[in-house]
This record gives sequence, structure tokens and C-alpha cells, in this order.
Amino acid sequence: MKSKILFGAAIALLFLAACKKNDPVTELPIIPPVEKPDPLELLKDSVSYTLDGQKIILTTTTSRGVLNGKANKKLDSVVKNVEYISDDQNTVMFGRFYALRNDNRNGITITFLKKYNKSLTKPNPSAILFEPVDKLDLFSIGERKFAMDFTRNNSQNGIALELSGGDYGLQTYGYSSLVYHPLLNPELQNQSKFEIISLQKLKSGKYLLEAKFNASVYHGDGTNIKKIDNGYLRLRIDTDNPYF
Repeated sequence: MKSKILFGAAIALLFLAACKKNDPVTELPIIPPVEKPDPLELLKDSVSYTLDGQKIILTTTTSRGVLNGKANKKLDSVVKNVEYISDDQNTVMFGRFYALRNDNRNGITITFLKKYNKSLTKPNPSAILFEPVDKLDLFSIGERKFAMDFTRNNSQNGIALELSGGDYGLQTYGYSSLVYHPLLNPELQNQSKFEIISLQKLKSGKYLLEAKFNASVYHGDGTNIKKIDNGYLRLRIDTDNPYF
């Protein structure tokens, strides 16, 4: 009797083993870990500063682009109120501008400027313009002066600011005429400073720039002087974009 019971138990174990072999093995799906978005990728262009005791914050980008200009311009002659100028044929003034505004019609255009020997430039793929081979050279960390002869002689590297809206006509540079307006006194910007404090590459391949600044702004003849204080700038830069 005992041997029959053991034999029956053995048959039951064999049956269970056969069932397990025939049952398909169900594997749990591998769920990839959820990668949190980089909060820096969500940041947009913005600028803030204090003017006449009022803090102004601008977060809407209205335009951005590149520009070229003749560099080291000199007045040769004036004939019938027409200015004839010469310039450095081997050098180009390159600029990259960002224009921002807010809902109160306040606006500012910030232009980064630098002269380049044409051998260090290449054609911009979307326009008949030259751009530096090293696009990030214009945004390297450090201090910048204000280019007070921008649109005039174009001999100075640096930054140019122009306000719009209620502060229309205030800027950090002079009028463009080489004959009807003298060069601005450099002392106008003696207490001014523009410094790029950070240039960080993001996971997307774009860059995030941060800068702080203060400056004098005025009409193109140096009158009606006002002071910008506590300036802070944040820009997203995409070097793959022709207008980066």
C-alpha cells in the first residue's frame, strides 16, 4: 500500500513538471526610467533693468538677427551734403542683435558687435552676409565696452543698446553722420559695464547666456542722459540657426 502511495505522488510531481514546461514564460516589460526635463531648457530670453527708478522686465522676443557693416569708416569728403567715406576693405563689422519688449510698450535692442578680418569669417547660409567662423567667439565670458561709434565709424567692439516705446530715442551710441555730429565723449560711459557671466551648453546643443550690465543712455548727440542700473540679460543661443 505504501509503495502505491509513493508511486502516485511521483506521477503527480511528473504531471506538474510537464505542465510547467508547457506553460509560456511571461516576461515583465522593461520600463525605461523617466528622465526629468532640464529646467534650463525651459528658460526663454529675458532682460530686466531699472530706469528712472522703475524696474522694467521684458520677456517677449520681437526679433533677432545678424548684421554686417563697413568697419573703420573715415570721412573723405562732402559734396552737396553727400558724405563720401572710405573703410577697411579687409575687415567687416559683425553684429548679433536681440530685441525684446513687454506689454507696456517698453522695448530694448541689445547688439553684440565685433570687427573681424574677412579671413576669419564665412558666408552666412541664409543671406549675403559674413559671419565669424567661430560663432561663440562673440559671446565669450568676460567684460565688454559699449561701442559708442556704432553705425558711425564702426571702429569699436562691444555692446550697443537702444530703447524703444516710451523711452524711444535713448541709446548708448551716437548719430550715424560723420560730418554733422561729433564723436561722443567717452566719459559718458565711464561708469558703465557689461559683463557676460555665464555661457552654458544645454543638452539640446543650444547655449544659455547670462550677463549683467549698467549703462548711460541718451540721444545721439549725447543729451538727455539717463542711467540704466541693475541690468540682467538671459539669452538662448542656437548656433545651428543661421540667425542664432
